[in-house]
Amino acid sequence: MSNIQHLWTPITAEISQNIHILEILAELHPTPAVAGVPRDTAQQQIHNFETFERSLYAAPIGWIDYQGNGEFVVGIRSALIDGDRTRLFAGAGIVVGSKPDKELAEVQLKLQTLLKALV
Repeated sequence: MSNIQHLWTPITAEISQNIHILEILAELHPTPAVAGVPRDTAQQQIHNFETFERSLYAAPIGWIDYQGNGEFVVGIRSALIDGDRTRLFAGAGIVVGSKPDKELAEVQLKLQTLLKALV
């Protein structure tokens, strides 16, 4: 999508044969960008204040082959299509000093981008 800025941090590593890629993924998910720091405290606060399940939002999305190789990304914008219904997911990075109206506008912009891709 040409109207979205894609930021990413590639991480590559050779790991011991006795460590499965899903173990590494479990340590990295959720990232500070979608949960906060410290992770356990941030996740508890998210659970206390969000009135919905995040579903696909911020989920690790990727693949693993039969040799244990894999690649994953953080799904910060996604859509769940179920027949004639689609649910869009996007979020904002709320930090100290965030302005609710500006964060809402950011999320609406992100959702418009997804919506335009569907119609």
